[in-house]
Amino acid sequence: MKMEESTLLLVLFLILLLCAGCVESPATTDVTPFDEQSVDACLSIVVDMSASFRERWDDRAYDLFLDISERFFTEASMGGDTKLIIGQLSGSKQVLLFEGRPQDLRRKFRGPEEFNQFLKDRSDPTGSQVFDATRRAVEHVGSVAGVSDDTKLLTVILSDMQDSHGDLQAQAKMIDSLREYAGRGGALALYFVAESEAPRWRAILDEAAFRPGYSIIENELAASPQLPRFE
Repeated sequence: MKMEESTLLLVLFLILLLCAGCVESPATTDVTPFDEQSVDACLSIVVDMSASFRERWDDRAYDLFLDISERFFTEASMGGDTKLIIGQLSGSKQVLLFEGRPQDLRRKFRGPEEFNQFLKDRSDPTGSQVFDATRRAVEHVGSVAGVSDDTKLLTVILSDMQDSHGDLQAQAKMIDSLREYAGRGGALALYFVAESEAPRWRAILDEAAFRPGYSIIENELAASPQLPRFE
């Protein structure tokens, strides 16, 4: 993958961020409620690793992942405490793969190829459980330690948003979770959405009652796509 020097530095930075996914959590026996630090900004990114989207991840979506991460942490945190969550959606029910504070993360991935392999090894390309993965992602954000009503929340899904099961019950449960997430002031960005799926997802986000400007649906993307509001 060809990158300019600045992009390479960003890759190395985010590689360090991702490393905490393999670091054991510190013991909590001596932790008091006063030790918990509030989180200023929390970014959750879910990557579609189903067969219908993997090629796009390799070609374009990885660069978008880097761009969104840099912009969000720069614009939202202003040097405060932040959390990064990474998940995947496919035929596997294992959605959440990583959670950590950027300043705590250490040694894991030596390059984007290793990170891509990490995602692929934990996914099942034979399916695409979009409704379930979206629900799990936004529900998890609400359970992150230190996240409060003042935390800036952004959930990004890189997917064509085509659910291979079409389960209406799963869709209804997802909408309920999205409505609760939106009520907390959370923002949602859906990138690479298939044109055939865009009307369905616009109706879903309307039903979830996101604030004006706090949700975005994009098909094909420019180099630096618009982010929703997350104030």
